[in-house]
Amino acid sequence: MRPLPCFALALLLLAGISACSSSDQAAAPSADAVAAARTQMEAKAEQHYAMYEEMLKADNAELALPLGDELLKMYPQSAAAARLRPTIEALREKAATEGETRRMARLWSYQISPMAGGTQSTATIYSNEDLGAEKVRMVFRRHTEWGQSVFLYGSEPGFSCAKNCRVSMTFDDNKPITLEGSIPPTGEPAIFIEEDKKFIAQVEKAKSVAIEVTVKGKPTSTLHFDVGGYDGTKFKPLPNK
Repeated sequence: MRPLPCFALALLLLAGISACSSSDQAAAPSADAVAAARTQMEAKAEQHYAMYEEMLKADNAELALPLGDELLKMYPQSAAAARLRPTIEALREKAATEGETRRMARLWSYQISPMAGGTQSTATIYSNEDLGAEKVRMVFRRHTEWGQSVFLYGSEPGFSCAKNCRVSMTFDDNKPITLEGSIPPTGEPAIFIEEDKKFIAQVEKAKSVAIEVTVKGKPTSTLHFDVGGYDGTKFKPLPNK
């Protein structure tokens, strides 16, 4: 028998390799392998779901939501995903609400400190927009000698108001109201809301307030405050002298 030429031998070897490869590719995984993979996937999905449930039990929708979204993406065919899927949109809305509440709570600062021979407790928030050189502070103040007051504090040249000063404001989407105001005779760039109890009561149930003010020498402007995060328990009462 004459030996095959090298080229023909190579073709035969390639054909053999190709046949083996085709055979390997055509081999389907066994039922046991499929079942094992499914069991492993379900176990990982349940571990993920357990972390998700922990955040729900802690009433933290902001942290539960990304865990839920990740589970649906990684294990969409799992039993855990089937349990989670009907509730994920409600959780998304709750997380958005929680996030907004936390954002507004961070806008407020509370402090107790010495002031003018006494002690004062304050709750302070800044306006959303600048008025002149800087934002305007809304301040709730309780002082051991002066009692309770509410005022806006800006920058020079300060605010102006008519002799019978009324301050117009709108809480959320309600109708505008006016409350009595005053300009301090000592010249500070402030305007007081004299009906402080009524104003604070409105803030306690509102998400926002828009207040119309007039800076000296300028037209009327509107200041917006996102007050929904106000916590009255942190605005500490003080004994009067």
